[in-house]
Amino acid sequence: MTSALEMNPRIPRLLVTGHPNHELAIHGFVQRMRPHILFLTDGGGEARSAESRAALARLGLAEHAQFLGVPEGVLYGALLDSDTPVFRELAAAIRREVERVGARQVFCESVEFYNPLHDLTLPLVRAATRGLEGVEVFEFPLIAERVEAPGTYRVQRPPASRSADVLSFRLTKEEVRWKLRAARENYPSLCAQMGPVLAGVEVEHAAFECFLPALPPPPPGPGHVLRYEARARLLAREGHVSRVITWRDHFLPAVEFLEN
Repeated sequence: MTSALEMNPRIPRLLVTGHPNHELAIHGFVQRMRPHILFLTDGGGEARSAESRAALARLGLAEHAQFLGVPEGVLYGALLDSDTPVFRELAAAIRREVERVGARQVFCESVEFYNPLHDLTLPLVRAATRGLEGVEVFEFPLIAERVEAPGTYRVQRPPASRSADVLSFRLTKEEVRWKLRAARENYPSLCAQMGPVLAGVEVEHAAFECFLPALPPPPPGPGHVLRYEARARLLAREGHVSRVITWRDHFLPAVEFLEN
């Protein structure tokens, strides 16, 4: 763990997440380091934003949170239609927040191929911080399907290929207690969606939170499952969606736009 990441809560920090509720994954870090937080989307409705507002208020961080409230459908549509102005505007909004809070460290989700809006956060943050001197970008793993056990998930841990890069953040017993309490009481939408996965997270697992120095978004490889693409194809076959977001045709062009 770098001393700046672990030891100095006075460093101005900004957490950028694709969805409200994702702060739960690094709840101990949020408790101790008290970053500013920027939520990009509405998470599919106002409920998730309201839950995050209440959870952060319990930590005395209500004034640290900004909600852009971009409807999920707008970003899905932007990916499908290569609507680059939407990405440009989001990157600009992130940059304004970085500059407003004077952030020296910026945190966002890793690219894990579970949800394209989770994955979009990293290239957006990289674009937003390009050229800003003295700003470090870190990513944190959220959730990914396991290659070796389809239908099960790796929660808040990186793939083995990046294990050597991990900066482990060790929570105190009190921080773990607050984190587990928040998971039970403050995030009903997340529990309804991910209940069995959250219930399977053991206390010792929750007591370590993982961060990594941010790298350019990787292509899917042998250690990854392209879950969002497979799920979208299933939903299309069942008639629930008419178009499928793919990594090659939709996500990759967005990344290339943001990286250039």
